[in-house]
Amino acid sequence: MNDLLSVAGLLIPPSPRFDLAAYFHNYPLRDYQHRMLLEAANLMAQGYRRILIQAPTGAGKTVMARALMGSGVSVGWTSEFLVHRKELIRQTSESFTKGSLEHGFVATGFPFTPDVGVTLAGIQTLVNRLDLLMPPNLAVVDECHHATSNTWRQVLDSYGDAHIIGLTATPERLDGTGLNEQFDAMVVGPSVRELIDRGFLSPFVFYGPSVPDMSNVPVSNGDFVRSAVDEIVDKPKVIGSVVEHYLKLAKGQQGLIFGNSRKHSRHLAETFTGEGIPAMHVDGSMSAEERNRFDAAFRAGDILLGCNPELFSEGYDVPNVSYLGDAGPSRSEIKVRQRWGRPLRIGGAAVATIADHAGNWKRINSLPDSDRQWSLEGTKSRKKSAVPDHTPVTQCKACFRVYPSAARVCPGCASETPAQPRIVREEAGTLTKVEREELRKAAEVRRKAEEKECLSFKQFLSLGQARGYGNPRGWAKIQCRLRRIPVPPS
Repeated sequence: MNDLLSVAGLLIPPSPRFDLAAYFHNYPLRDYQHRMLLEAANLMAQGYRRILIQAPTGAGKTVMARALMGSGVSVGWTSEFLVHRKELIRQTSESFTKGSLEHGFVATGFPFTPDVGVTLAGIQTLVNRLDLLMPPNLAVVDECHHATSNTWRQVLDSYGDAHIIGLTATPERLDGTGLNEQFDAMVVGPSVRELIDRGFLSPFVFYGPSVPDMSNVPVSNGDFVRSAVDEIVDKPKVIGSVVEHYLKLAKGQQGLIFGNSRKHSRHLAETFTGEGIPAMHVDGSMSAEERNRFDAAFRAGDILLGCNPELFSEGYDVPNVSYLGDAGPSRSEIKVRQRWGRPLRIGGAAVATIADHAGNWKRINSLPDSDRQWSLEGTKSRKKSAVPDHTPVTQCKACFRVYPSAARVCPGCASETPAQPRIVREEAGTLTKVEREELRKAAEVRRKAEEKECLSFKQFLSLGQARGYGNPRGWAKIQCRLRRIPVPPS
């Protein structure tokens, strides 16, 4: 009888079993990947159905998805891997094939094969075919910070009791809104700094020019209005500076250049090409054939620089990218961090180079490996202090490094330089090394402020979990005892 119902498409998927973890050892996982999957499986066993897995770019989230979905096959589950761009369908399919995970497709340009136990689905195609498909037991949402849109809601809400696993490096919307309406629990992965120290991500050097003056640029939907930004950055002198510093810092290396707009990105590509550097502009409005042609040439190394306004800020995996030129000013920390993660994958130069021509490091007061505490609540509601119009740093006139103004000599070349704050205005100036210590101090101030807001054991426990501490309960107990806050019995 069940076979007949299944053929008719009426059989509800079987109730999931929670022995997934027994099969994780069949997959080549790093220790932290195995730990995170065990945490997710434990949460599923406790009754949580929507779980977010946070891990930095390059931590291997697709590898974890492959192990999770492959284990699902072993226990009789059906599963879907959902993406928001076609490029990611092809990239994920290659990863699954490499891992011997058989899969089908529900995506434009691919054979429609929904009867396979594991399916790769494009969200735009899937939303139009929901009436033809049975809900899976498991849905894995790639770049799940996009899952707040109406299209994603329509799909996920139709999946009823399915387990939803979200994957992202940045668990907030671009405007800082949290994802607590979409997910019930979060598994926090290792930090960028830990993965660099362990050799899983590339070390980097970070340079920043003088910050463009964005004080009079209008804001819409939480970010700068692109047309107004173009009036500042889409100028020959500024674009020439982007090209000049690529030649100075990473000539011959493969990389991505983020422009502010399609027009700006095209102008960047044209200028690089004019200097004899193989570069190509690509954006989401181009045909699939044009984008595929770029992708093939870029992966083959025939194109050194991919210029784009935002297309490759998420998920795009080219191991030999070791340079990032960020020429698109943004107010969104999420957008900026997604960009910065692109060159940190192992495979290119021994040390990645990031050149921030947009002043984004100054705007979010951070570096790619700066400590960051994630939570499902997001940061939009937090009170943010205004960024001052000057920074307490000095620029070395000999090597152009930037360092704290209290220092008497440059830590880069030991030159003696007058120590004084520098007013930041729009210039195409010489790139300067961003001083890491100052940013670490700012992060410590933020950490202490978060701890000061905690008034109970439960709040400290939540903070410890959000920070990804190995023993958040033990840490919370210590913090409470130091502050004479009652600790509930274990």
